[in-house]
Amino acid sequence: MAAARVCRRWCSTAARAAGDAGVTGAARAGAESQQVTAGKGSRWERLRDGRMGLWWKGLLRDYKEACRDVFAGARERPGKAALYLSLLGGAGAFCHWNPSEASFESSLLEASNTLLLLSPWIRSGDSDGHVQGLTKLRNQGRLRYQSLGLLSLVYEAPFHPDSSLYEARCQSLRPRWLHFPSRVLDLGFCRRWWILERKMRDFDINEQEFMNLPPHLSTISPKQLLSQENERLYEEKYRPVSLSEEEIARAESEESAIPPPSTRGSNPDMQAAPPLV
Repeated sequence: MAAARVCRRWCSTAARAAGDAGVTGAARAGAESQQVTAGKGSRWERLRDGRMGLWWKGLLRDYKEACRDVFAGARERPGKAALYLSLLGGAGAFCHWNPSEASFESSLLEASNTLLLLSPWIRSGDSDGHVQGLTKLRNQGRLRYQSLGLLSLVYEAPFHPDSSLYEARCQSLRPRWLHFPSRVLDLGFCRRWWILERKMRDFDINEQEFMNLPPHLSTISPKQLLSQENERLYEEKYRPVSLSEEEIARAESEESAIPPPSTRGSNPDMQAAPPLV
């Protein structure tokens, strides 16, 4: 009896172990078959179903929803959308028209050559001094260019970038940002360098020539620059002089009051010099 019970228990345990082993093997075989199937898929499918592919899908979905909200808001408020669109377009245009460092070099050389064609007595002292100062800083390697997207700045640096002096390398001796506005030399915006253009406006007028003139001659009013007034004054100098009867009588009386040249300033003690032979 006892031997039969032990044998029955051993057979049931062996059968259970065999069944569990069969289930485990089937599960393992199924997982391996899935891995083999996944391995046999294309590279695009593996990339699409991977972690990176899911991240990009979520990102594109968010952008799609954001664009949908933007178009819906533009339909509801067209004026506001047009304003924002014009601001973005203007910012893009200004970024495209932002002058480069090469354009500043070209403008500086052109201004210098223009002044060289004039005599030193005709050049404007302000224009000549500004251009000469920029040229000197450029030759010393102390001009710096910085683009800010919408506009550009040209400013003065205290030393050459390759200088090995202690003052140039020490962090504590560098110029402070508080003094940066005083070191700005030019402002570039919309394909133009505004300070250089303003300095070269009257480059062929020497202001020192008019320093000693009276105030009514040293300044010109806008009315005097009208072409019609200038043409009228130009034509008047060719017109004949017309005098009234009173002016003619006054001129004749003044002429009769003046003594003749023979008696004017004569001295009876002086004798006439003999004629030269």
